[in-house]
Amino acid sequence: MNTLEIKESFQLESGEVLPELTIAYNSYGKLNEAKDNVVWVCHALTASSDVFRWWPGLVGDDCVINPKDHFIICVNIIGGCYGSTGPLTIDPSTQQPYYSNFPSVTIRDIVNSLKSVRKKLGIEKIKLLMGGSMGGYQVLEWCLMEPEVIQNSFVITTSAS
Repeated sequence: MNTLEIKESFQLESGEVLPELTIAYNSYGKLNEAKDNVVWVCHALTASSDVFRWWPGLVGDDCVINPKDHFIICVNIIGGCYGSTGPLTIDPSTQQPYYSNFPSVTIRDIVNSLKSVRKKLGIEKIKLLMGGSMGGYQVLEWCLMEPEVIQNSFVITTSAS
Protein backbone atom coordinates (compact mmCIF):
# COMPACT_ATOMS: atom_id res chain seq x y z
CA MET A 1 0.00 0.00 0.00
CA ASN A 2 1.12 3.53 -0.79
CA THR A 3 0.29 6.71 1.05
CA LEU A 4 0.07 10.23 -0.22
CA GLU A 5 0.24 13.18 2.17
CA ILE A 6 -1.70 16.23 1.02
CA LYS A 7 -0.54 19.11 3.21
CA GLU A 8 -3.33 21.45 2.16
CA SER A 9 -6.65 22.09 3.86
CA PHE A 10 -9.52 20.10 2.43
CA GLN A 11 -12.98 21.64 2.49
CA LEU A 12 -15.87 19.26 2.87
CA GLU A 13 -19.27 19.79 1.32
CA SER A 14 -20.62 20.49 4.84
CA GLY A 15 -18.31 23.50 5.17
CA GLU A 16 -16.05 21.78 7.68
CA VAL A 17 -12.35 21.67 6.87
CA LEU A 18 -9.79 18.94 7.39
CA PRO A 19 -6.37 20.59 7.82
CA GLU A 20 -4.64 17.93 5.67
CA LEU A 21 -5.24 14.50 4.21
CA THR A 22 -3.46 11.19 4.22
CA ILE A 23 -4.62 9.04 1.34
CA ALA A 24 -3.81 5.32 1.25
CA TYR A 25 -4.01 3.48 -2.06
CA ASN A 26 -2.86 0.45 -3.99
CA SER A 27 -1.66 0.52 -7.55
CA TYR A 28 -0.80 -2.31 -9.88
CA GLY A 29 0.96 -2.33 -13.22
CA LYS A 30 2.73 0.65 -14.72
CA LEU A 31 1.56 3.94 -16.12
CA ASN A 32 2.63 3.86 -19.77
CA GLU A 33 4.46 6.72 -21.48
CA ALA A 34 1.25 8.03 -23.09
CA LYS A 35 -0.52 7.83 -19.70
CA ASP A 36 -3.56 6.35 -21.41
CA ASN A 37 -3.82 3.00 -19.63
CA VAL A 38 -5.36 4.05 -16.29
CA VAL A 39 -8.11 1.91 -14.80
CA TRP A 40 -9.38 3.48 -11.57
CA VAL A 41 -11.46 1.28 -9.27
CA CYS A 42 -13.71 2.92 -6.66
CA HIS A 43 -14.39 0.57 -3.79
CA ALA A 44 -17.60 -0.16 -1.91
CA LEU A 45 -18.26 0.99 1.66
CA THR A 46 -16.81 -2.05 3.41
CA ALA A 47 -14.01 -2.82 0.94
CA SER A 48 -10.49 -1.45 0.74
CA SER A 49 -7.99 -0.47 -1.93
CA ASP A 50 -6.83 -4.10 -2.17
CA VAL A 51 -8.95 -4.69 -5.27
CA PHE A 52 -7.09 -7.88 -6.23
CA ARG A 53 -8.39 -9.44 -3.01
CA TRP A 54 -12.07 -8.50 -3.26
CA TRP A 55 -12.68 -8.47 -7.03
CA PRO A 56 -10.94 -11.68 -8.18
CA GLY A 57 -11.65 -12.79 -11.72
CA LEU A 58 -12.23 -9.25 -12.89
CA VAL A 59 -9.12 -7.45 -11.63
CA GLY A 60 -5.76 -9.21 -11.36
CA ASP A 61 -3.12 -11.16 -13.19
CA ASP A 62 -4.57 -12.77 -16.33
CA CYS A 63 -8.01 -11.22 -15.66
CA VAL A 64 -10.07 -8.78 -17.74
CA ILE A 65 -8.40 -5.83 -15.97
CA ASN A 66 -4.80 -7.04 -16.07
CA PRO A 67 -1.82 -5.12 -14.61
CA LYS A 68 0.25 -6.26 -17.61
CA ASP A 69 -1.91 -3.97 -19.76
CA HIS A 70 -3.25 -1.36 -17.35
CA PHE A 71 -2.18 0.93 -14.54
CA ILE A 72 -4.79 -0.02 -11.94
CA ILE A 73 -5.37 2.22 -8.94
CA CYS A 74 -7.79 1.95 -6.03
CA VAL A 75 -7.86 4.53 -3.22
CA ASN A 76 -9.10 4.01 0.32
CA ILE A 77 -11.90 6.47 0.94
CA ILE A 78 -11.57 9.30 3.43
CA GLY A 79 -13.63 8.63 6.53
CA GLY A 80 -12.89 4.90 6.24
CA CYS A 81 -10.67 2.65 8.31
CA TYR A 82 -8.00 1.50 5.85
CA GLY A 83 -5.32 4.17 6.15
CA SER A 84 -6.84 7.32 4.66
CA THR A 85 -7.81 10.20 6.94
CA GLY A 86 -10.71 9.09 9.11
CA PRO A 87 -12.01 8.80 12.68
CA LEU A 88 -8.76 7.23 13.97
CA THR A 89 -6.64 10.08 12.57
CA ILE A 90 -5.17 12.47 15.15
CA ASP A 91 -7.09 15.75 15.23
CA PRO A 92 -4.37 18.45 15.23
CA SER A 93 -6.50 20.72 17.43
CA THR A 94 -6.82 18.16 20.26
CA GLN A 95 -3.88 15.81 19.60
CA GLN A 96 -6.38 12.95 20.08
CA PRO A 97 -8.11 10.77 17.49
CA TYR A 98 -11.20 12.35 15.96
CA TYR A 99 -13.36 9.32 16.80
CA SER A 100 -17.02 10.45 16.72
CA ASN A 101 -15.97 14.06 16.10
CA PHE A 102 -14.84 13.18 12.58
CA PRO A 103 -17.00 15.21 10.20
CA SER A 104 -19.56 13.57 7.94
CA VAL A 105 -18.21 12.81 4.48
CA THR A 106 -20.29 12.78 1.30
CA ILE A 107 -19.74 10.98 -2.00
CA ARG A 108 -18.73 14.35 -3.48
CA ASP A 109 -16.12 14.77 -0.71
CA ILE A 110 -14.73 11.33 -1.50
CA VAL A 111 -14.56 12.15 -5.21
CA ASN A 112 -12.83 15.47 -4.47
CA SER A 113 -10.20 13.53 -2.50
CA LEU A 114 -9.80 11.11 -5.44
CA LYS A 115 -9.38 14.07 -7.79
CA SER A 116 -6.60 15.36 -5.51
CA VAL A 117 -4.83 12.01 -5.79
CA ARG A 118 -5.26 11.97 -9.57
CA LYS A 119 -3.69 15.40 -9.86
CA LYS A 120 -0.82 14.62 -7.45
CA LEU A 121 0.01 11.48 -9.46
CA GLY A 122 -0.06 13.40 -12.76
CA ILE A 123 -2.94 11.40 -14.23
CA GLU A 124 -4.76 13.45 -16.85
CA LYS A 125 -7.15 10.86 -18.29
CA ILE A 126 -8.82 7.77 -16.89
CA LYS A 127 -9.40 5.11 -19.53
CA LEU A 128 -11.90 3.24 -17.33
CA LEU A 129 -13.47 4.34 -14.05
CA MET A 130 -15.31 1.48 -12.37
CA GLY A 131 -17.01 0.64 -9.12
CA GLY A 132 -19.80 -1.22 -7.45
CA SER A 133 -22.26 -0.26 -4.74
CA MET A 134 -20.93 2.89 -3.04
CA GLY A 135 -18.00 2.78 -5.47
CA GLY A 136 -20.55 3.09 -8.26
CA TYR A 137 -21.92 6.25 -6.68
CA GLN A 138 -18.39 7.65 -6.74
CA VAL A 139 -18.11 6.77 -10.43
CA LEU A 140 -21.39 8.53 -11.25
CA GLU A 141 -20.42 11.64 -9.30
CA TRP A 142 -16.92 11.78 -10.80
CA CYS A 143 -18.30 11.44 -14.33
CA LEU A 144 -20.46 14.51 -13.64
CA MET A 145 -17.62 16.48 -12.04
CA GLU A 146 -14.88 15.75 -14.61
CA PRO A 147 -16.42 14.42 -17.84
CA GLU A 148 -13.33 15.53 -19.78
CA VAL A 149 -11.13 13.19 -17.68
CA ILE A 150 -13.26 10.04 -17.65
CA GLN A 151 -13.24 8.20 -20.97
CA ASN A 152 -15.31 5.13 -20.00
CA SER A 153 -17.25 4.10 -16.91
CA PHE A 154 -18.61 0.88 -15.50
CA VAL A 155 -20.96 0.65 -12.52
CA ILE A 156 -22.59 -2.36 -10.92
CA THR A 157 -25.16 -2.70 -8.12
CA THR A 158 -25.63 1.08 -8.03
CA SER A 159 -28.62 3.30 -8.56
CA ALA A 160 -28.84 6.83 -9.90
CA SER A 161 -30.33 8.18 -6.68
